[in-house]
Parts: sequence; C-alpha cells; structure tokens
Amino acid sequence: MNDRPINYTREAFLHPWNLTFLIAALITALGISFTDNPPWLFDAVLLFTAALELLYLGIMPRQERFRRAVRARRAAEHARPPSQKELFQWLSRSSQRRYVRLRNLEKQIRANYQKLSYASQGLLESHLQKIDELLRSYLNLLYQKERYEFYLTQTSEDELVEALQALQEDMADDTPRVRAIKERRRRILEQRLGRIKKVRENLEIIEAQLDTIDDVIRYIHEQSLTLRNPEEITFQLDTLLSEVEETEAAVAEIEDVFASPSALLGELSTTELEPPRMESELPESSEKTEPEAIRRQRQRS
Repeated sequence: MNDRPINYTREAFLHPWNLTFLIAALITALGISFTDNPPWLFDAVLLFTAALELLYLGIMPRQERFRRAVRARRAAEHARPPSQKELFQWLSRSSQRRYVRLRNLEKQIRANYQKLSYASQGLLESHLQKIDELLRSYLNLLYQKERYEFYLTQTSEDELVEALQALQEDMADDTPRVRAIKERRRRILEQRLGRIKKVRENLEIIEAQLDTIDDVIRYIHEQSLTLRNPEEITFQLDTLLSEVEETEAAVAEIEDVFASPSALLGELSTTELEPPRMESELPESSEKTEPEAIRRQRQRS
C-alpha cells in the first residue's frame, strides 16, 4: 500500500482489455507467420496493432472518466483491510514463530480429532472452526501489539509530563493572549498523555489475551489425545471467543482515535492562531486625530 503518484499511462497499458487486445494481436500475427500468407500481411498486422496501441495510450490516460475509475480503484485498495498473509509478513520473527507454533498445534489437534469416533465429528468440527477463528484473532492481536510497542518507543511519557509541568509553571505570569495560546498547547499535551495511557492499558489487555489463547490451544491439544470433557472445551472456546471480541472492540476504539488526528487540531482554529498585529498596523484612534485638527484650526485663526 504505497502512496506513489498514479501513472495513468501504465494503468491504461495494464488494463485487462488492452492486454487481451495485445495478446490476440500477437496470436494473430504468429498464426499468419506460420501459414502460407504473404509476408507483408504479418508486417501489416504488427503495424496496425502498434498504431492502435499508441493511439489508445495517447488518448485513454487523458480521459477524466478513466482517471476517476483508477483513483476509485486505488482508494478501494487502500481501504481494504490487510489479509492474514500480509499481517503475518509484517510481524517480527519472534511473533511469526509464536503464531506458527499455534498453527502447528491446530494441525495436530485436527489430526487427533480425525482418529476419534464418527459420532463426535460434528462437535469436533465446530471446535476446529472456533480454533481457526481464535488464531485469526491471535494474528490480529500480535500485529496490534507490535504497533503499540513501536508507538510507545517513539513517544516518551516522561518527556510529556515534564513539558506539561514546565508549561503550567510558565503560564503563571503570562499575559491573557499568551496564556490562551499556551492553554491550547496544554490541552494537546494532556490529550497525548491520555492516548499513551490508553495504549498502555490496551497493550496489557492484548498481552494477557494472547497468553490466554496460548494456554487454551495447548489445553485443547492435550485433551484432543483422549477427548475428555468435550463440553468443557466447547465452553472454554465460547468464553474465550467472546473475550477476544471485547478485546478487538477495545483495540478498534483506540484505532479510531489514531485514525483521526484532527481531534487534536480541532481547537486550533485559524482565528485563534491569527498573529498579533504590530502597533504600526493598528488603526489610528480619533483621540490622536482630533488634537491635530484643533491645532490646524488655531493656526488658521
């Protein structure tokens, strides 16, 4: 998902209909070359194809309708949530190994379940579906965990606290206008601190949830060897799935905050940030012009 400028000529060339046309023209030219047709016919087909392609590439990328369609497709690709494969590739090596270990346990659980009686296969299949759903959530939580850890390494809570304390002390002897500007900065620092605390809280929840999924999958793997207490396994899976849904909802809530940085800038309106005018730019008052008029009138008299 990169944000490079769109090359509309390239998009027009790689359009499926254009590629289909070029392949059909190539097949036609090859067919002509292998049959008893005059040599000029092969050259004519190639020249005709090249002329149409150049005409197409000269016109289509300039069409606004085509450009809108390309931009809409690019926006849809950016809005698409990442796939499980993409999430796995973005993880660190240690997180990838952690995820792979659970996937291997899932395969072993599936193999153990297949050895059990046919009568219990319906219940066991529901177990496997829930395990797969758990592991999908597990991968998402691993990705969010690493994002939060990176965010915390880039943001120092101690520095924000020190900056906030220094700002509050500095505001004591400021003029009202300067104090109003610094008050806006103080609110922004407090909001940043609130985000850090929310991220730390969610990070602890995610880590605890990941450890719980680890333990449950290992427990189910042990139980799959003998299938003791299948109802208990069903209960634990249902309970854990509901807990994971609550965790993902909490993560989605803070993701909405991260996705809208304008919340921090909403208070910084252009009128509030208007720079103070110099004294020479201020309009002259009538108190200064009136004495000048009286003086001139006295000089005339």
